[in-house]
Amino acid sequence: MSSRAARPKRPVSAFLLWLNSSGREIIKSEHPELKVPEVSVKGGELWRNMAAEDKSVWQESASVAMAKYKEEVEQWKFQVELEMHGVPAPSPSRFPDSSKRDTLFVYDSKDKSFSPICRDCYLNLQCSD
Repeated sequence: MSSRAARPKRPVSAFLLWLNSSGREIIKSEHPELKVPEVSVKGGELWRNMAAEDKSVWQESASVAMAKYKEEVEQWKFQVELEMHGVPAPSPSRFPDSSKRDTLFVYDSKDKSFSPICRDCYLNLQCSD
């Protein structure tokens, strides 16, 4: 049995964020006779005709969610790689504040443990800490 979590789910697009939060309500209030597929089609028409500044709020939210998703996928791939080589993944509880910093974990094969190291130090860049 695998100890790693399932692959993170891809976030919804800016259009779906808008449609799920307020788009359906707007469409249903103007056209109560529309069925679910027709509401989606009408939502697409409204989205295409919407001004760029109105879309920007939803696009920004979607880009933030996508950045978070990419980070989660990177961590997931790292866990998969470790598992492929028979290395136990670090327990998240051992490093409780690691999500607040840009931190990597280096595996020490001698004592089979993980040690935190900031990404800049790992890449031999000047560390900001």
